[in-house]
Amino acid sequence: MFFSVIVPVYKVEKYLPTCIESVLNQSFSDFELILVDDGSPDACPGICDSYASKDERIKVVHKENGGLASARRAGIKVATGDYVFNLDSDDLIENDTLECAHNIIKKYECEMVSFSYRWVKNGKTVNISDDCLPEGIYKGEDIEKQIYPKLLMDKNMNHISYYLSGKAVKRELLTPNQLGVSEKISLGEDLCCTFSCYLATKSVYISKKTAYLYTVREDSLSKEFNTKQIYLIEDVINEISKNRVEKIADYEEQLCRYSCFMCFTILASASEGNYKESIKTIKENIENSLHNEKIKAAEFEKISPKSKIAISLMKRGSYKKAFYFLNLCKKIKKVLGKG
Repeated sequence: MFFSVIVPVYKVEKYLPTCIESVLNQSFSDFELILVDDGSPDACPGICDSYASKDERIKVVHKENGGLASARRAGIKVATGDYVFNLDSDDLIENDTLECAHNIIKKYECEMVSFSYRWVKNGKTVNISDDCLPEGIYKGEDIEKQIYPKLLMDKNMNHISYYLSGKAVKRELLTPNQLGVSEKISLGEDLCCTFSCYLATKSVYISKKTAYLYTVREDSLSKEFNTKQIYLIEDVINEISKNRVEKIADYEEQLCRYSCFMCFTILASASEGNYKESIKTIKENIENSLHNEKIKAAEFEKISPKSKIAISLMKRGSYKKAFYFLNLCKKIKKVLGKG
């Protein structure tokens, strides 16, 4: 078995069939599809079992709800493929994704293949994102000099994709790093795993192929706003810091930028939803966490004027002004017809 495709499943009955079909219709056939029903309360368990009864390549794992990290752990424990490809249950992959990954792995004998993302909303492509590096194989010093400086965030806000989905990873490399992620991590699970894999891998192929189709959902759980996310990101920082971070020359600088960026994103999300009542709590949570000092120490260079102004206000502790500045930017963008 060459690939194990792991799909954690929870409350996605609307999207699950097309996700499964995108795997079953692959041009490369040497794979198993592992559907991990993470205690989904809707029709998903039945959908999983129905597909498994019709296709022997499908394995179904039913478990109590434990979150994404827990579901992926359950999936990799039963995986038998040489390489693992993670796919979220509301997303899709192009029909030649596994074939392309297989060809790259055979040609370059790499341990990881990272594909680019196409962000799709209502059937239309709204964005394309990649790893901010030239396409090609990275080994040894190339990884240290080109990938490590972007593992969390460089001075221009560029970074390697944090997502575990969309990557084909050698099972021997992924398993200890996936099982090593604490199940208490409920935000940033992907980064905790990919970060460890990049530090441990000997070879990575960065591909510009938009093989992964990310579904932009209005009802996505990951889009829910909660001021507690500030502390959840703190948990992520503590988790990734358990690695051999001394291998990254500018780790502390990257950590400060990542911390600042994530808090900026949370504040921007609050502003986008006009959650005015959250400003005080955001400020208090940041000031009572490790983010406070890291935001002050974060240094950026080539970033947008909007980000530069908002972060400058955050550094001074002026979160209310930063909130309304971002809110104003949103209104101006809407008036100009860009929203």
